Amino acid sequence: MRTQHIKSWIQVLSIFFLVILVCIAWERFTSRKVEPVDTQQVYDPKPALAKVSPSVVSIWGITHSGLETHINVIGCALIIDSRGLALTSATLTSNNNIESLYVIDNKNEQYPVSELAYDKKNQLTLLKINPTNNQQLQTFEAAQLADFKQVKRGDGVLVLGSRRTPDSWELSVKTGRITDPYQSLRIKKVRYHNLIQTDVALTSENAGGPLINLKGEVLGFALPFVQPEAGPAHFSYAVGINQGKNFLARLPIPQWAEGTSEPICSWLGAEILPADPMVATRLSGSIGPGEVINYIQNNSPAERSGLKHGDVIVDINGKQITNKLSFDKVALELCQTNKTKLRVLREGRIKTLTLDWTKPIYVQSGGGSLAEVILVVLIFALMYYFVYKNIFDRVVLFVLGALVVAITGHHLGFYEQDQMATALLGKLDVLLFIVGMQLVTGVLDEAGGLNYLAKKITIITGGNSWRVMWLFCLVTYGCSMFVNNLTTIMLVAPMVLSISKYLDCNPKPFLISIIIASNLGGASTMIGDFPNILIGTETGLPFYQFSYYLLPICLLELFVLLAYLRISQPSLFKDTVPSLSLSADGYPNFEPPDRDWPELSNPAEKKAADNNILLNTISDRLPRTITSRDTLRRGLIILTLVIAGFLLSDVLNWSPTIIAIAGGIIALVFGGCDPFSLMQKVSIRDMLFFSGLFILVGAAEASGAIGYISGAIVHLSFGNTLVLCLLLMWIGAMATCFLNAGPATALFLPIVLSFRSAAPHGLYWWSLSLGVCAGSSATLVGATAGSVTATLLDKFIREQNKLKASSYEKIGQVEAVGDWSNSTDKNGQNLTSLTSKEYASFGLPIMMIFLFLSSIYITVIYRW
Repeated sequence: MRTQHIKSWIQVLSIFFLVILVCIAWERFTSRKVEPVDTQQVYDPKPALAKVSPSVVSIWGITHSGLETHINVIGCALIIDSRGLALTSATLTSNNNIESLYVIDNKNEQYPVSELAYDKKNQLTLLKINPTNNQQLQTFEAAQLADFKQVKRGDGVLVLGSRRTPDSWELSVKTGRITDPYQSLRIKKVRYHNLIQTDVALTSENAGGPLINLKGEVLGFALPFVQPEAGPAHFSYAVGINQGKNFLARLPIPQWAEGTSEPICSWLGAEILPADPMVATRLSGSIGPGEVINYIQNNSPAERSGLKHGDVIVDINGKQITNKLSFDKVALELCQTNKTKLRVLREGRIKTLTLDWTKPIYVQSGGGSLAEVILVVLIFALMYYFVYKNIFDRVVLFVLGALVVAITGHHLGFYEQDQMATALLGKLDVLLFIVGMQLVTGVLDEAGGLNYLAKKITIITGGNSWRVMWLFCLVTYGCSMFVNNLTTIMLVAPMVLSISKYLDCNPKPFLISIIIASNLGGASTMIGDFPNILIGTETGLPFYQFSYYLLPICLLELFVLLAYLRISQPSLFKDTVPSLSLSADGYPNFEPPDRDWPELSNPAEKKAADNNILLNTISDRLPRTITSRDTLRRGLIILTLVIAGFLLSDVLNWSPTIIAIAGGIIALVFGGCDPFSLMQKVSIRDMLFFSGLFILVGAAEASGAIGYISGAIVHLSFGNTLVLCLLLMWIGAMATCFLNAGPATALFLPIVLSFRSAAPHGLYWWSLSLGVCAGSSATLVGATAGSVTATLLDKFIREQNKLKASSYEKIGQVEAVGDWSNSTDKNGQNLTSLTSKEYASFGLPIMMIFLFLSSIYITVIYRW
């Protein structure tokens, strides 16, 4: 390894090591032991108790042991909804001997209860109080939940409990203060995040008891059995109400509010109105009983299921929806299932949809502090700076960055192993999709089909530079629609370099053009390049929608690219006409050519002869390019089946990942080539790169950085969906110029998922895809194919310099020639490496043109 590389490695590792040390020191100083707060101040708890006590119930469990029946107090629960929904942190799931549960309120009324859902991470259980037949119309008094952002150290608190009495039960109260509102613990390899730490000594009677402030607002739920083994005994802990709100937000619980003329229901990301005559008139249709979809939230379970504005929900799981009460009853039952069947009335026809409410409604920003956000942003900035400077291989950098963020996140407590596993395993479908498609296209590569196509196009061009340009751009575009961009560039770029040598022209404009063409081809389909693969697997958008929305604009931009090349590079496409050499007096030189060294007599004729030799050689070897016609046929059949599967994925109800993996397995078994050779087509580098990238993005979500960025973009749009789409496109393009297409898309995906309002026609995703496509065409580091092409050009220059040196040595003119360290083109200019500045001088105008056209296109679709 060269000395310069060693120095660079030492610098990078030193910076990352310094970041880790700062984080460890940060944790040591910020997680110091908290002394108990002075509790001498006197306050009256009676007003707060009077406010919250009607919402506190005691949980009782009935168990049988032989002939004996035992009734025990298990803990407390808090009514959080007037429909009888109660939340508790008391342990219910491990009490397997409990045969039935019931609760008793402050009026000694007894109600049976059932468990609706359990949050294992925060140890919270949602209960449903079931009134008896003579209590059906009864409503319950819900407690007022506090704004957890206002909680601070030193606040006075009351911890309630349930104490058994000879007749029934009574409310117990313990007072104290908050010593730390955001405490993280590790007990028996279990990590607890953001617990409320108090100086209240809890007992078993406080299990599930609400923690309230002096205003009677609920702050959290007591956890009397959570205690560090070596921790101080005078501290106790509670799960914050913010964790409870997040838990409830993920459940299919209808939330009703009074609208201007009728009640409005928010349910799984949809705004629902009762199907009354007024709504029917507004929708210009005749509808029966049910609930009408008025608004769909972005990336919500409602949107993913296919619900649309104007749909009328007729029944859920076969149970008819007639009014608000029936909808509430059926919707609450969904808490115990993952998927459900909806029958909706759409344009006079009944349509059946499958709804999976377990998918997140939108990305919840992490609970990290602003300092943790700054730390994650700093790590990202260092990572992308090194990537932009191209100091090291980006795969090594992203894996190293993932390790650094894993260590710092663990020590600071905002990014633990389970969160990392979720961030990585949650994107497992993306990795499997990439593996499957690499296996499918690998069969075509093994058969020599792609190489055959490139050589065939070379023969068709006949040495005409303009024909070379537009034909290879079209071929690159077409191949990149179905084959990874890197594979396409690795096959097409060497052919372009060979032709440019015999055309005696600068190959850089040709190479830049095929890079941009490959970006456009990859953006035209879901399987062309990594950005659309990430979008497709994350959002579940069908295959045909990518081509339906993106193919027209990408084709238009391809033709604009060719027109721009023709106008901006006129000298590149001038026909080279052999000219007569002139003597010293200015008259034509009619000396016969040198038979030993004809290239010294008429270089133009030598160039034309070499061109013909090249084309004849390629033509002679063309039949031998295809190694196996049977393998080629099988590869084409498998690729066709995979594309057909993508097109029919909605009908088959299969995800694109399943189809891609099935295609990969078929390619391995029936592809007709060596399985071990085909497995080598799977890029381990891509797997490592995206694994590190997903862990980094997961840290950005956990720290809350994604929430800050998303909020900033939404505020800049002033609530206008079209402006938000255009902002997303332009900001995504600018970020891609420096971050590369794959990392930029992975970073913006959770940002888009956090947008609350949905865009028509899925415009967020098309805006992001077009923005990334434009940005990846602007700079050399924007597209992965850019760095690969630059490497191929460097290799080509070295080979040409060696041939030139050997030619000069052959004719004995090395000393006379002088410096021959670089190849030259027909204008006598040295052929040098493709620098970022050279690429940007061509790519930045193209990016601006693409963004301008894409903005018009997005606006037209939005108004459509």
